[in-house]
Amino acid sequence: MAANGKFEAMALSVATGSSVKAAAQAADCSERQGYRYSSSDAFRRRVNELRSEITAQAVGQLTLAASQAATTLVELLDVSQEPSIRLQACKAILASLAPMSELGELRARLDAIEHSK
Repeated sequence: MAANGKFEAMALSVATGSSVKAAAQAADCSERQGYRYSSSDAFRRRVNELRSEITAQAVGQLTLAASQAATTLVELLDVSQEPSIRLQACKAILASLAPMSELGELRARLDAIEHSK
């Protein structure tokens, strides 16, 4: 594996929670070289970039799941459902409404601030 490939493999391994020692071993480079990589600003930036990408993917998956969960809750409001099920769906929807509204409002305010500069 080329040096750049080892650097990238180590960065991905560290970004996903491995120790530098374990990442170096997995990337087939010496522990010393692994610590040399990990002490560089470029390595730390790459680890942060990879973590951001991984987090964005997870947020995307959770957003899809949240949409599906909301659809399910709305379906549970149907009069064909038992009253206790409908009540629980109502409680869940209402409990989610305020935090989601606040989040949307804060996001809009943040966007307005960022665009005003």
